[in-house]
Amino acid sequence: AIVEGPALLGGSSIKIEGGRMGTVVVFLSSVCPCSQSHEDELKKLNREYAEFQFVGIHSNPDETAADAKAYFQKVGFTFPVISDFDQKLANRFRAIKTPHAFVLSKSGEILFQGGVSDSSRLGRANQLFLRQALNDVKSNLPVRTKLARALGCAIKRR
Repeated sequence: AIVEGPALLGGSSIKIEGGRMGTVVVFLSSVCPCSQSHEDELKKLNREYAEFQFVGIHSNPDETAADAKAYFQKVGFTFPVISDFDQKLANRFRAIKTPHAFVLSKSGEILFQGGVSDSSRLGRANQLFLRQALNDVKSNLPVRTKLARALGCAIKRR
């Protein structure tokens, strides 16, 4: 397993294994407007890029597990969301904002990291970095943008 953690949404425990083409890990918040503005895009990507395993990670200790679980259930993500209230996964990935996305190869190599888009509000985005990275990997091309600035609310550390 590349990552393992207790589930907020999608079972009791989640193991992130290498998906057929790779894995998408996205750090999310239940209260951050920037994270919320990218939820529909993440749901679309999950449907359109079924070759990839998608996993959300919730690391903010100032958002209760019960509130976060209720929120993510309401959002209707069809991928699991892992609880990371001790920020071990956030620290391991060096995730700093929500949303902060990572595309991993089957072997766990980070092929892309950064914002889902180039804006804190998806409606204002000029570039959809995560979509572009997934398209590149799916097309067996080098990822054009390997590192993109993550815009959003800071992941708080204890």
